[in-house]
Amino acid sequence: MRTALALIASLIFTSAHAEMVKIRWNPTKFSLPWVPGNDYIDGWTKNFMNGTVEEHGNTKLDGELDAEIIMPKGTKRPIPFVILLHGCSGMNDLLQKWAHSYGEKLVGSGHGVLILDSFRGRGLGKDGICADPSQLDWARRRADDAYSALDYLIDKNLAISNKVFVVGRSNGATTTLLIMNRVIGDLHDHKFAGGFPMQPSCLYMTNVDFYAPVHQFLADKDDAASPVLCNAMASSKRKVPVETTVFKGAYHSYEDKVAPYIFHGWHLGYNATAAEGTINGIIKDLKAER
Repeated sequence: MRTALALIASLIFTSAHAEMVKIRWNPTKFSLPWVPGNDYIDGWTKNFMNGTVEEHGNTKLDGELDAEIIMPKGTKRPIPFVILLHGCSGMNDLLQKWAHSYGEKLVGSGHGVLILDSFRGRGLGKDGICADPSQLDWARRRADDAYSALDYLIDKNLAISNKVFVVGRSNGATTTLLIMNRVIGDLHDHKFAGGFPMQPSCLYMTNVDFYAPVHQFLADKDDAASPVLCNAMASSKRKVPVETTVFKGAYHSYEDKVAPYIFHGWHLGYNATAAEGTINGIIKDLKAER
C-alpha cells in the first residue's frame, strides 16, 4: 500500500522524486510541564506505544514512524524542507489528498516535503484519536515525532538545518504549537525555523512562549477548535509574536475538498478561499525566509 502511494505521488509530482521511509523515533529523555502553572499537563512518555485505548493497551519502548519524502528533481541537497502533520484521524485517504495538494505547491516553490504519519506505526485504527478527550497529551507525544523527523532530515543531509518548517492541521496544528513552544524546543539539539498551525486548539497556550515565528490560520466558524481562544493567545504579550489569519465563513478542515458534513459533532467542509489562502500564505512566508 505504501509503495503504491509513493508511486501515485511520483505520478502527481512529475518534476519531483517521492519515496517512503521509516524514521526512528527519538524522544526526549525527560520532559518539563509545557504549560506554566499547570504541572499536571505533560503528555511526555518514554514509550513509543504507551498503552492508550487507541493503541489497544499495547506498550512498546522503541519504534519507527512512517513518512513520505518528496523532493524536487535535480536539486542539489540539502534544501529547505517542510514537515506536514495530519489531524486526529491520521493519514487516511482524505488527508493524503490534502498532503499531496499542499505538497505539490511546496515542492513547486523549491522545498522538500516530509509527510509524517504518527499513527500507522502505533497500530491506530481509521478513526485515529478523534474520539479521545486527551488530544493534548497526544499532541505532546507527536511533538517528539516531528523532532525525530527533523533529526532524520538533517542527519541524512536532505534539509538545511536552520530551514525546516512545520505545517500541522487540527491535532497536528496543536502539535505545531507544542513543537514551537520554547520549553519543548530547549529539549532538542535541532529546532524548527517556524511553524504554521491550521485550526489548532489554543487551550492553555496564552502564557506559552515560542522560540521562532508562528503564523496560525483560523476559521471563524470553527466549532472543533475555538478561534476565540487562538485570537486571545495571539494577542497576549510574548517575545516572539504570533501572526494570525482568520477566514470568514469557514469551518474546521476547510482544506478538504468535500461537501459540508458533521464529524463527531463538529461542522467540517471545504472552503476554497481558506484552503488556497492558507497554502499561498505559507509559501509567501517561506519565500520571505529564504
